[in-house]
Amino acid sequence: MSNALARSQPCPQCGADVLWTQNSWKVGNTTAAAYVCADGHAIDPHETRQCPKCGVHDTKLLSDVEGRQEFRCAQCGESFVHPREVDSPS
Repeated sequence: MSNALARSQPCPQCGADVLWTQNSWKVGNTTAAAYVCADGHAIDPHETRQCPKCGVHDTKLLSDVEGRQEFRCAQCGESFVHPREVDSPS
């Protein structure tokens, strides 16, 4: 069974394993959850999003064009876009 809090990719700065950690991304007086390694390097939470299929944040940013990001989940393989498309009322 895999650990849903561990990211499949290592820290891009030092190569250490990273874990999803609450209140680790700080901007001003605001905090957010983010991946952080043992050396304290945090990955910007905008570079990973929660998978709509399985719920984990272990996703890879594939493209970012005009504010529309495309991701692939490393856990279940689902591809999705952010922000999500909203169905228009019929």
